[in-house]
Amino acid sequence: MRLRLAILAAAGCLAGCAPGGYPALRDSYPPPFDAFQASQRLRVGMPREIAIIAIGWSPISSQTSTCGVLMTVDSQCEVMTFGVYENNRLTVYLVPTGQGYSVVTSWLPRKG
Repeated sequence: MRLRLAILAAAGCLAGCAPGGYPALRDSYPPPFDAFQASQRLRVGMPREIAIIAIGWSPISSQTSTCGVLMTVDSQCEVMTFGVYENNRLTVYLVPTGQGYSVVTSWLPRKG
């Protein structure tokens, strides 16, 4: 009886378990990137890492730039770009905080 239970448990695990505890899904790919949909998940003041998780994709580039509304006031900001196609791209602007992390200040989706 114990042997049968052990065999059934092992067969059940092989059929439905995946290493690492993640569900085994056949042909599971994330949906295609959509800059407009991704921009709807962002909020001003959101930390950088949380913004990346909310967007659901890794940025294709990230660079430090000079940003500022007034010509006399320049401040450092980070510009992250998501989406590999020019007509489906999301640009996210972040500024550093005094606590050692960057937060989202604005973003620009380009669809077309």
